[in-house]
Amino acid sequence: MRLYHIFVCLFSTLICPNVSATDSVYSLGTQTFTQCVDVPTSINFPDFSQPNCQPVNFWEIDPQGRNLWLRTDIPDQAILDLDNRPIGLYLLGKTSSVVYLNGIEIGNNGQPDIDQSEEIVGKMDHVFYLPKKHLKPEKNELVLHLSAHHGYLDLTRPIHFLGLATYGTNKIFIQKGSSLGLIFMGMFILSSIYFGSLALMSKEKSALTLLFMMSIFVSAQLAAEISRGIFDYSYPMQDIRLICIALFAMGFGLSLLAFFSHQFAGKHKHHWIYSGALITILAMVLTPGFDIKTAFAIMLPVIISSLLLITTLAKNFNWYTAKYLVVMFVFISTIVATKQYFHELAFYLIVASLLTYLFFQQAKDYSNELEIAQAEKTLRGKLELKLEQMQQQKNANFINIPSAGKLDKVPTQEIFYCKASGDYVELKLQTKEVLYSGSLKAIAEQLPTTFIKVHRSYIVNLDKVISLKRDGENGHLILSNKLQIPVSRRMLPQVKESLISHS
Repeated sequence: MRLYHIFVCLFSTLICPNVSATDSVYSLGTQTFTQCVDVPTSINFPDFSQPNCQPVNFWEIDPQGRNLWLRTDIPDQAILDLDNRPIGLYLLGKTSSVVYLNGIEIGNNGQPDIDQSEEIVGKMDHVFYLPKKHLKPEKNELVLHLSAHHGYLDLTRPIHFLGLATYGTNKIFIQKGSSLGLIFMGMFILSSIYFGSLALMSKEKSALTLLFMMSIFVSAQLAAEISRGIFDYSYPMQDIRLICIALFAMGFGLSLLAFFSHQFAGKHKHHWIYSGALITILAMVLTPGFDIKTAFAIMLPVIISSLLLITTLAKNFNWYTAKYLVVMFVFISTIVATKQYFHELAFYLIVASLLTYLFFQQAKDYSNELEIAQAEKTLRGKLELKLEQMQQQKNANFINIPSAGKLDKVPTQEIFYCKASGDYVELKLQTKEVLYSGSLKAIAEQLPTTFIKVHRSYIVNLDKVISLKRDGENGHLILSNKLQIPVSRRMLPQVKESLISHS
């Protein structure tokens, strides 16, 4: 139960990253602004009663490719509640800006201008200090001069937040879980190292290589996602960041689709991959807004992968495929249930859970692969041994023993063991012993594969072995003539395996 509470607290932290660290936050996003467009450079401060000045709400403010002047009033309650603390005006968005309080310039972030060549690019997120000496007891006028001529994209909502709070870092409203995101990114990098190493060692590289690519793409996407909460960058970099997030998301999604296509589509795998990639790319190109593009980059390959699993199960039901389909269904359902937090760290917690499942499944598959390979190796060894024995049975099973100027032919099937004894080797037969003038190695080269070395001084005929007995770390063989032959500790595993193969 304690583990459940820890998980709930962690998930709550992830899906609520924008809770402010300050006691009072006053968003100006609900207020009406008077907006003047493309005011000539010769006019230092516009008259907001002119015809080119119109009322707009906060989400209609768009300085991209334009030169804007905006006017609104600061709520009196905000000034009262923040009176005992330094006040900051937080402007988070794609723009260069200058801020005026009651007609007095209090700060700038870059330098806006009607001409692109004259504009000085500002930071994406900035906080302006509001000096209390310029505040009035009642009505306070706030004027903003904005322009954004240097971006690469035309965003639907380029200004993300404008509000008052205790003066501090501009990061208090941006991805408060960035430090936790670094932990997730480390996990994804470790998983990529694991899958990459496994791919190098395994014969079946395609699935593991795709898991490696999925880990790389999701770690890169997370790095781009949390970069805004870690680094200050100029506003044109926001466009590059959004492009990277969308492309990395597409890389993850298509790698996931390719993974399931390789696993379950057989000879039709390329049809699923190419059609899924085409649908995903078209959806990303045709839909507005990078939040939607990124969502499609993930969800469409996941849905297509699920359709592939359903098609596979319809042809031939098996629990292996069914488990994958259940995991994908849970993955889709969780993302849909948390769609309002799709670009927060909750999404990466879901992805981490998916990769964890795939991690254990592939580790299990790899273990099964090793077991099958070992079984095939053992069987191959048995077959090779049997073939050698059959070949030897066709040949004359004798060895030549020089003795008193002549050669004696000794049948190998009558030899129980060979024992090194000084400059000689003793050959123990059923009724007698024969001396061989040479080394144990030399006679081993003449013996068939039914003879194995079990000790530095003994070679034994496996056909004469009745059993193997353990004696502590060492052992000994019981032969059919009741003799016992010592087995060295170093050779014990090999002797045991040879006896099993021979039997």
